[in-house]
Amino acid sequence: MRRLFVALTSVVGVVAFTHMASAADVYQPVYKAAPPPAPVSGWAGWYVGVNAGASFGNVKTDFNEAPLLAASIPVSPGFGFSNREYPDGFIGGGQIGYNWQFSPIWVVGLEADFQGALEKDTNNLSQDFTVLVEDRFGCGVEGPCTAFRNYTTQIDWFGTARVRIGYVWGNGEVMSYLTGGLAYGEVKINGTNAVSGPAFVNSATFGFSETQTFGHSQVNTGWVVGYGTEGHLPLMPGNWTWKIEGLYMDLGTLDTTSVTSASSNTVGPGFLTGGHVTTHTHFTDGILRGGLNYKFY
Repeated sequence: MRRLFVALTSVVGVVAFTHMASAADVYQPVYKAAPPPAPVSGWAGWYVGVNAGASFGNVKTDFNEAPLLAASIPVSPGFGFSNREYPDGFIGGGQIGYNWQFSPIWVVGLEADFQGALEKDTNNLSQDFTVLVEDRFGCGVEGPCTAFRNYTTQIDWFGTARVRIGYVWGNGEVMSYLTGGLAYGEVKINGTNAVSGPAFVNSATFGFSETQTFGHSQVNTGWVVGYGTEGHLPLMPGNWTWKIEGLYMDLGTLDTTSVTSASSNTVGPGFLTGGHVTTHTHFTDGILRGGLNYKFY
């Protein structure tokens, strides 16, 4: 009897231990690893867009006008002076770029754009001067003369290739950036310079008039810097962004030399010489524009 009790006790103990071990397996807690952080990709990748705005040029031209001679005698003293024009107008174009996002708040990108421009300004300048002439009694008198100048400066198109360094804010929806790089564009100047009045040469008093024309255009390279802000458009798919930016652009200088287009006097052809005009023009531009971008990511 005693042996039977010991055997039953052993069997019950084995069954209880097995049940407890199974229960431990069933209720053992499961420890899961934390999910990896989501990749930073809110601003990274390719984009293209369009833009429009206004451009406000500041163009300085230095004029150097040689004396006009009649039979080797100066009948105009020659002039050297500077003048500014402010060509402005509508601009519009497109851009393409790529961004790298190095952290939740820092973005570096490259952007290129091309703009058509309607920037032009025209000036009419006049300057009175006197030369010594002789009246019909042989007395020396001062004759009134006039130098008249009409010229136009313009920028027909330009483009830039720039680096952008951006700071992301507004819950990742907005990026403000500094930008700068290469600028290029077509710059132009054209105009006329006319001098007229009386002169006294070799005991003869006569009227004279000469017109010099000048003009040149070329594609210049320069530099550009600026600041902008770009943000995701509300109520639109996440691939669309708006932007607004201001730029300052320097397109370098342009030089011209005039040619004689018309000459008249009472003595004969070839009597007047000189009077050529050279110009040296420096083109700078302020740009304010807004745009839309579409991101391919």
